[in-house]
Parts: sequence; structure tokens; C-alpha cells
Amino acid sequence: MSTLRRLVGLITTLHMLQSTVVHAWSDHASLAWPLLRVMPEVQNAEPLRVETLNEFVVAERTAIAELLAQHEDWALQNLEHYAALPTELVFDAATADADLEIAFLNAIRINPTRSYQPYRQLMSFEPKTAQETLIAVSELTFLQGTIASNDSRYVSLASGDFVSAAAVVSTASDEPDFGLDIGLYADNGTEHGKRYGFGNQPFGNPNLEYGSQAPFHMGFYHLDWLTSLAQPGLLQTYPLYRTELYRKLAVLAFSTGHDYWGWRFMGWGLHYVGDLAQPYHAVPLPDTGILESLWIVATGKTGEALQLVSNRHGVIEAFQKAIVAQALVRQDWTQSTLQEVARLSPSAAWAQNTLIDELTQDSAAGAAGLDRALVKYAPPKLVSDPVFEFSQSPEEAAILAAIAVQGEDAEAGLTASLNQQMQRFSFFAQAWIRGILNS
Repeated sequence: MSTLRRLVGLITTLHMLQSTVVHAWSDHASLAWPLLRVMPEVQNAEPLRVETLNEFVVAERTAIAELLAQHEDWALQNLEHYAALPTELVFDAATADADLEIAFLNAIRINPTRSYQPYRQLMSFEPKTAQETLIAVSELTFLQGTIASNDSRYVSLASGDFVSAAAVVSTASDEPDFGLDIGLYADNGTEHGKRYGFGNQPFGNPNLEYGSQAPFHMGFYHLDWLTSLAQPGLLQTYPLYRTELYRKLAVLAFSTGHDYWGWRFMGWGLHYVGDLAQPYHAVPLPDTGILESLWIVATGKTGEALQLVSNRHGVIEAFQKAIVAQALVRQDWTQSTLQEVARLSPSAAWAQNTLIDELTQDSAAGAAGLDRALVKYAPPKLVSDPVFEFSQSPEEAAILAAIAVQGEDAEAGLTASLNQQMQRFSFFAQAWIRGILNS
């Protein structure tokens, strides 16, 4: 087998494995909250009148049809590996009112089998009022893993209710992990996947419950030449397609008086901004050059390398979730990670090229540093033992205790590295929000 073919095998296997950790930050709503609670543009927004997706689509059907046609033209011209929208899915404003919402979901090619009802997530420190009705996460997602592990609380909203902009955008920022991008490929075993025209899944494992969202939530826009040559499927990613679509829909909603959907579409797009602020979603093998990759193949250590990447990816996300959850429940806004998320950057601005030329470039550049910090500060068993599986291990559920065993310097060092990622997330989240509000 040639060296190039061996490298193809390494990269293909790597991304099948990475799809098992395809979630970037855990609980995007809680992660965004420290920023949203202090960002003037969000806090100064008037309470939003809730409306259903069907009400919005029916009211703005003509403008939506024009927007989606323009977006399709933009995608065909600007996205090199874009799979064109099948003609039969083009949004038709003449569709009957009762069928218009499903026509819209098909036209933007997101999962049509889940509920898009209005709701909001309660922060861990928020009490439920007597007037609010809790709803189970199973009403919001079909993903069994999420249903089993999610301990957040959600309350239903009805058309005509009023809700804060911060609640809407934070809640919506977690929504893409509830199934929006699941089963969209022809080989995913879904009816919509057969119709959507994306072809077969280019990377990730389509047999995993949430593995099919990998090409929408990862953006490998800065691959080295050899990786690009060996596995061109890694270039078939769709975060830019999603963010640009949701940005346009948000601007349309705001400009036509549908502010609830303006903030909700903004939140949907914010999810991908957060995902790509996570270095493991922007670069496949952090701190590994071409020669080292070839050496891994030549020495037969492919499986070991894959396990280490998977474990390190999982450790930083478990650590982030625990750190943020601990600080939020105490409302400890002085905690350093929450402070970095809340650090205002008035100069942050979003442009069409921001996602590729700035966000993922910066994320990829920071990948090696994060990888080294994990090796330095986390227990070797968790990040340097190729026979250990971190996912669903006792250490995953008790990550802070596992890190504490390494001493105070370990938690401080890993927190400092996490905070560098939070700086990136906060800056580009602010850019994203202002870019829409200022359009």
C-alpha cells in the first residue's frame, strides 16, 4: 500500500471517530448566557412577542421565497463543494398555508421530523414560575442520547406570549444539537435525506445517532495540501452555508417586524459560531504535521493516535461543561471563564468572510496550544493512554475531581487554556450578533 493510500486511511478513520464527539461545547445556551446578560444590544431589546414558525412563514412567504432563491444563487457561486438544492424542494409561496412550514423546512434542508415549537431554556439558577409549564427534552429532540443525559429545564411558550431576547437567542443557540442537521444525507436512512440532494455523507460515521451532523458542525477550511489531496470529502462542510442562511433569515425577520424569529434564527447561527471556536472542530490532528502523520502510519500507530484525539476532545468539553455549570448555579460572575465569555469587544464585527478567514483560522491556530495544555495538565490516563476510552467513563462524569488529583496548578492551567477558547467564542459571538442587528 502506498504512503498516500495509508494516509487516506488514517484521515478517513480519524473523522469517523471524531463524529462520536461531534458536539463542540456542551449546553450552548448556558455557555452564551454570561455574554448575553451584559451585552447592551441584547439587554436593551424590547420583550419579544412569540409566534410560531408557521405564522412567520405564512406572513412573509413572498419575501422568504425571494430570499431563499437569492441564497441558493449565492451558495452556487461561492461554495466550491456545494450540493445544489433539488428543483422540487424550491420554496413556493403559493403553497397552501397548512403545508407552508414543512415546505420551508424542506427548502432550507433541515430535519422536518422534529418540533419547532416556541420554548425557552431556564438557566440553572432560574426558578420556574407558577405560570410556566415544564416540557420534557423528548418534546424537543428525538436523539436518545440527549434525552438520557440532558438535565436542563425547558418551558413551553405560546403564540402571543412575551419573552426576553436573551432567553430566545441563548435557547436557540443550543437547538442545532437537537437534530436540525441529523439524517440529511442519502445514506442516512431517512426519507428527507434521500430527497435533500446532499449525496452520501462525506465524512463522519452515518451509523452513529448524531454522527450525520458532523459535516455541518465542523469546518476544515485550513487543511494542509496533503490532507486535502488525500481526503477531499473533508472539504465538503456546511457551516458557512448554515450561518449565511440564518443571518439572512434573521435580518428578514427583524426587517418585517418578526423580532422573535429574528433572535431565534440568530441563535441558530450562533451555534455554528460556537462550534467552530472549538479547535477540534476546525483542525483534524492538532499539533501534528505532515511528516508526523506519515510516521504514525508507517509505525502502525494509527489507532493510538485516533484514540488520543478523541479523548482530548472529550476531556476539554467535559471540563468546560463542569466549569460553566458550577459557576452558573452559584451565579459567580467573577469566575474567570464566565468573565472571559462576558468580556465585551466593541470592535467585533461580522462580514461574509469572517467565518473562514478569521474564526476558523484563529481556531486552527490555537489547536496545538490546547492539545499541549491537555497533555500537560490533565491526568495522563485521560489524554495520553491510547487504550483508555474517556467517553462514558467515570472520569467524564467527575472531570473536576479527576483534574484536581493533579493538583491546583493543573486546574488553573487547564482553566487558562479553556479561557483562551472562551475569548475566541465571545469575540466572534459578539461579531455575529452585531452583524445581524446592524444589517
